[in-house]
Amino acid sequence: MTALPGSLDATTLVVDLPPGTTLADMLPALDPSGVWLLRGEGLIGLGTAAHIRTRGAERFAELAEWHEQHLAPLAQVSPLPEELTGIPGAGPVALTSITYSSASAADSHLILPELILGSAEGRAWITTVIRPSALDESFEAEDDDDAALRRVHGLLARHSLQLHGRRLSLVPSHSVGSHSDGSHSAGQTDRLDAAAATSLIQGTHSEQHYLRAVRSGVQAIGHRRLEKLVLARDVVVAADAPLAPGPVLAALAADYADCWTYLAGDVLGATPEMLVKIRGRELSARVLAGTVDGGTGLEQARAMLLEDPKQRDEHRLAAQSLLDQLAPVAQHLHAQDPPAVLQLPNVFHLSTDVTGQLTAQTPALLVAERAHPTAAICGTPTATAAELISTLEGLDRGAFSGPVGWIDAYGNADFGIALRGGILEEQGTQIRLFAGCGIVAGSVPEEELAETWAKMRPMLGALGVRQP
Repeated sequence: MTALPGSLDATTLVVDLPPGTTLADMLPALDPSGVWLLRGEGLIGLGTAAHIRTRGAERFAELAEWHEQHLAPLAQVSPLPEELTGIPGAGPVALTSITYSSASAADSHLILPELILGSAEGRAWITTVIRPSALDESFEAEDDDDAALRRVHGLLARHSLQLHGRRLSLVPSHSVGSHSDGSHSAGQTDRLDAAAATSLIQGTHSEQHYLRAVRSGVQAIGHRRLEKLVLARDVVVAADAPLAPGPVLAALAADYADCWTYLAGDVLGATPEMLVKIRGRELSARVLAGTVDGGTGLEQARAMLLEDPKQRDEHRLAAQSLLDQLAPVAQHLHAQDPPAVLQLPNVFHLSTDVTGQLTAQTPALLVAERAHPTAAICGTPTATAAELISTLEGLDRGAFSGPVGWIDAYGNADFGIALRGGILEEQGTQIRLFAGCGIVAGSVPEEELAETWAKMRPMLGALGVRQP
């Protein structure tokens, strides 16, 4: 595990966004280091005050240790303005992505931005995070409040932002789709700016490889080696210049507003699935399993999901696996029954909301470790499914299907599952897209392949790539 040395200092100010503007609207003009947005609100990180990378079986524990030693103390020494007290995610917050497998050659990340834009519960704020040892000596001779304010304005300018009184805005030359009042809308973003001259190329394996893997998985289930197996595949979108994450994320936030738009480390996307959300000792989750293409009508999709034993069985296994894995650290666990049908622009899912209460003050990152992986992204039983995945997929998933989200200085956290996304590679000139499907008895390989394309649709659309 690596991290920058030294202590941290944070300053949080309540601000106003331009009228009619959300954080998502600002994304096209920004170069974010981390993002977590739902319906336009949430968090955008800019720059980096600290970036922790780790690998292996202890990756959750090492990130939790860094949080406890460096981020959590800021809750005591950098108090929030009264208006923000009790709002999860306000103040210093780190964005994180953790690899699906402990054997992955990819890094798990915890990123503490130097500038955080936040919006929730009708309030907006900015938080700056600096290292006192790095302060300019001229600041030390000033009044502490004046020095802090100068640092805030300096960081804002570095990221093409400005503050007039309480009004936060983009500097005029960086406004995208601007209105006369300085606001702008994501719908006016020119998506070609996100990825000019892109092309879709084969991933690690061919479609035929995936069909063979699904057939082998169905056979293993037929031989009663396991009940469910999740198999993923990848494709690559290549560009002739580095991809700009801001416009891509803005497109995802606009088209998939009911999903969590995310960026952490090198993974980005828009996930519909919440692994675990922690607010003090309260926890919740959203389990998705069972899928029908979004081109199907709502009533037909409901019938196909709720009345098909294959779909219901796949979903039951996913929901039960999360309950079983959380049981040692949570009590009063309750799962929605029967499941609901979640409608997204590209697909329909069976959805179950889970609630409960932590039995002890378990660190949020260790709760995420307990919950990961569920049957929704691995299979049942987990050990057997994981072994088959490594044999049949032939992929290093990296951050795909691992936990992604944020954790604040108070221990509140959102950990989604990194789905409907991809991983930036080659200095940002290409992005590897992943999608997986739950394989159970009766799965048809060709239908599962088609489902992977449906699940890649959000990213392909945001990148301006036409689906084959």
